[in-house]
Amino acid sequence: MFERDDPFTGTWRFDAQRSKLTTPFPRSWVQHIIATSDEVQVHENIVRPDGSETVVEVRARFDSRDYPVSGSPAVDATAYTRVNSRSISGIGRKGGAIALTETATVENNILTLTYSIHSGDRVVATGVAVFEKKYD
Repeated sequence: MFERDDPFTGTWRFDAQRSKLTTPFPRSWVQHIIATSDEVQVHENIVRPDGSETVVEVRARFDSRDYPVSGSPAVDATAYTRVNSRSISGIGRKGGAIALTETATVENNILTLTYSIHSGDRVVATGVAVFEKKYD
């Protein structure tokens, strides 16, 4: 499968109306994703409620191995598995400990990211973030 044909490939904008988060909603959240059947590259721009910006980048293969994440306050490494052509699951780690679990699915040009943020054995935040594909 070529990256342009992959349902995850594209620019995705956060849809606050359709999302449910236990943390404050960002002012803006845009994900630029390039995916193939073997790997994924993600570039996220998040503008927080206070106006501060976070830029998160990762490039990882779908082999369940940890790959470095830059810019994230929550994780420093992540491991992805391609469940099927429309679903990706991930585990993020901070200092080797699980800090994030996530599943992303795509259907009808809607990306749904379901996640849990962990602190030790506790889940401290959860969310279902919905994104719409942006066409230029």
